[in-house]
This record gives sequence, structure tokens and C-alpha cells, in this order.
Amino acid sequence: MPIGRESVQQNFRIVVMGTVGVGKSSIISKFMHGKFCESHKETIEELHRHRMQFESVSVDIDILDTSGSHQFPAMRKLAIATGDAFLLVFSVIDPESFETVKDLRAEIREQKHNGQYSIVVVANKTDIDKADSHSHAVTGSVVCMDWEEKYVATSAKTGTNIDIVFQSLENKIREKIKPEEKRPTFIRRISLPVMRKSKSEKAGLLKRIFRTQSSKK
Repeated sequence: MPIGRESVQQNFRIVVMGTVGVGKSSIISKFMHGKFCESHKETIEELHRHRMQFESVSVDIDILDTSGSHQFPAMRKLAIATGDAFLLVFSVIDPESFETVKDLRAEIREQKHNGQYSIVVVANKTDIDKADSHSHAVTGSVVCMDWEEKYVATSAKTGTNIDIVFQSLENKIREKIKPEEKRPTFIRRISLPVMRKSKSEKAGLLKRIFRTQSSKK
């Protein structure tokens, strides 16, 4: 951090969404801890925190791991409402999981009317041999060309492109904190104490104004 500049604290929330078993928790675990767990445990909702430094601004990245089940619509709606960015994860060996991503994207677009969010579509489990490379390429083309969203193919098991998933949100984070970084300076400027004049000072000022106006006549 540059010397003489104040560190400003900001927050940015990434919501990870997708159907059950596509590897949402594994992607987060690989990114944050470099670990991959072979066994699957269904997640209801877990919040992780990762800190990043952008020049004078320290940003807490909240990563919300959501349930892949459709049994919690209220939790899903709240997650969308509080998210700044969304990782929509599907498995390249499960075509139905991409249909879930379509539905999630539509729900996000419907709920987030102001457009102040970012979406990255993540194609996970590319390390598995039975993945259909042609279908995967077509899906990537749909996401990039038709949807105009960022698309990253990953393997949580091998770690392929996991960092790229989160790096792809770096510019969006910078866009969010740029105007925020100026805010403390602005607050300090408008918070300066008002210099009030005493009655005698006001009377003296009025006399000087009167004399000046009289001399001009």
C-alpha cells in the first residue's frame, strides 16, 4: 500500500450457483485452500471470505456457496439480491446442469434490473474423459456469442483455470471500488466545521459594507 494514503475497506460478494454435484464447493475449496475433496457433501449455504488489495483499497471478497437444490427459493432470491457477481457452474458431463444455468441466468436478469452485476459461466469437470468436447464447444459459443457472458472451462480436481475464474471478476471489482475510493475524501470535505462569526464580527462586517457602498455613491 502506498505510503501516506489511507486504506479504504470495501466489500464485494460473489454468489456461486448451479445444480447439485457440479462442483461449486470444490471450485471454492481449490481457489481458497488449494484442496480438492473426492467425496460429495450437499451444501445448504456457506459463506467464505477472501481479501484482495487494490492499491489503497482493501476489498473483502465474500464468496457465497449456495444450495444446488430448488427446495430453497427464498434463500436463492436473497442470494441474488445481495450479489455483485455470479458464478454459474455446470458440469460438462451433465447436459441438464447447463439447463439449470440458463434458468438461473434468467432469474438473475429478471431480479437485478439495474444491470450492476457480472456473470461468469463455469464449465467444470473438463478432466473427465467422457466429457463431450463438441457439445462443450457449442455451449461455450452460446455463452460468449449469444449471451455475451464470460465463459471459463475448469477442473476443480486438477485446478485448471480455477484462478482465471476469479481473475475474470477483477475488472468488475475495480469498477465498483473506484467511485467508492473517492467517497471518504468527499465526506471529510463536507464534514468540516462551519466557521461561525460572533455578533460583534457581524456588526463590524456590516459597517464596512455600508461604508464601501456609501463611498461609491
